[in-house]
Amino acid sequence: MTARQRRHGWIQALRRLVQIGTVCLVVGLALASLYAHYRAARALDEMRAVEGPVGSGLRVVDRLVSGLDDPRAFLDGFKGSLWSMRLAGWDVTDPLAALEVIATSKVLHPPLLLAAAVPVLLALLLGRVFCSWVCPGYLLFEAGGKLRRLLRWVELPPAEVRFSYRNKYLFLAVGLVVAAITARPLFALIYPPAVVSRLVHAWVFGTALTGMLVVLGLILAFEVFVSPRWFCRSLCPGGALLGVLGRGRPVRVRLEPHRCTHCRRCEPVCEQGLNPVTESSGMECDNCGRCVRACPEDALAYRVGIQRMRASDGPGRAGSLAAALFWGALALAVLAPTPARAHHILGLPHYSYKENYPQVPTLEYPASAGPYDVLLTSYPGKPPPGEPANLAFYIKNRATGEPYGQPVTVRVLQTFTFGRNRELQPPIRIEPFDRVHKLTVTFDREGEYVVELAMEVEGRSEVIPFRMVVGDPSSAASVLAAVGGGLAVFLIGVRAVRIKRRRRQAQEAGA
Repeated sequence: MTARQRRHGWIQALRRLVQIGTVCLVVGLALASLYAHYRAARALDEMRAVEGPVGSGLRVVDRLVSGLDDPRAFLDGFKGSLWSMRLAGWDVTDPLAALEVIATSKVLHPPLLLAAAVPVLLALLLGRVFCSWVCPGYLLFEAGGKLRRLLRWVELPPAEVRFSYRNKYLFLAVGLVVAAITARPLFALIYPPAVVSRLVHAWVFGTALTGMLVVLGLILAFEVFVSPRWFCRSLCPGGALLGVLGRGRPVRVRLEPHRCTHCRRCEPVCEQGLNPVTESSGMECDNCGRCVRACPEDALAYRVGIQRMRASDGPGRAGSLAAALFWGALALAVLAPTPARAHHILGLPHYSYKENYPQVPTLEYPASAGPYDVLLTSYPGKPPPGEPANLAFYIKNRATGEPYGQPVTVRVLQTFTFGRNRELQPPIRIEPFDRVHKLTVTFDREGEYVVELAMEVEGRSEVIPFRMVVGDPSSAASVLAAVGGGLAVFLIGVRAVRIKRRRRQAQEAGA
């Protein structure tokens, strides 16, 4: 290993630390937001009673913040997520988030443009470094690449389907067109940095994780079994935007042709599936530097300089079509604007905040029935067994905002993976009080429960089930899944050993 390779080994270690540090930052911001809720509601004693990793994190934040002269000002200076955050009072917004807000609102907001300025400047200078150095999705998908190697080792080779790199530029344009016409954002629902950030906030605040886990799980499964690094290479709208911004970047990996021996050791390590000898200077390269470390001849290196852009450096015909679609649709949308019908940002963080802030954090379960929006809140958010939990049903007409003024019926059941459900609370009639239907329930055991709300909707009876978890139950299904998974891993390992043994014996017999 050459001295340059050793040096770039440390650079790769630094890159991994930055990725892990980014995840820790998102977790820390979520914990600070939750702590701010408790502090604003003057419920620090209840906060200190929270258990588990979240409780430990909250107590760390408490120790760091409680000794400050103005804890509230400090907490207000650190909040948000990778989609939009505030760090030490400075607002920072992902360029993709800013562009989608402009498309949906059809207005150029100076605070939004200012918040996106630093990420845009970094992209202009360094290209897609956010992807390879910061994005937590990139870290997750790199782990997916290692799973692919593991599958090959156990003699279950995954598919190698390849998609065009140009697809992501077309997807970027189509997504912005849809946002401009419908006034609804799309990228925030699938863009990995935004999804991971919401997942972390949902975990810290104790809300539903299913939808976000499904999105990430489907992407990861497709990459592991079908197409390596499919999302980053051919679908990520953020990567497409950063690639366009960084097309003329002065800092890039460059080839020294007189040193290259065409050993091709740089190709297998490229996360983007490029040939670094011919494509490291193009807009698809994310400057991760893995090819630099892999090169035994020191033929690849980071260089600073102005490069004359060629047509081959861009996204090609798909990029031209994408640009035409976007600018044409945006011009049409500006001429015939529509009001935005979804939550947007103005360069400020927007996760973890409730309309009734400040309050002691609760767990919320939304639902709908006919023209009514129904919200069940539980305090404590995750009720401990044997202690009373306050349940409140907020029911209002979606169109008029008027509260539901009729009585409702509530029943509570404990559910089991095997066997019949147990009725904990028989049906009880509840009259509205101060525009809310309230009920106190004592869950006597750890486990999974269903709170059934029955109400009259447009002349018919509607039953809405709300699933709740009490305590930290050990699910029989989880135990079975763990045992079955362990057995499957064992059988796959035995199969792989046998295949490798037969292959070695065949090679020895042939020799």
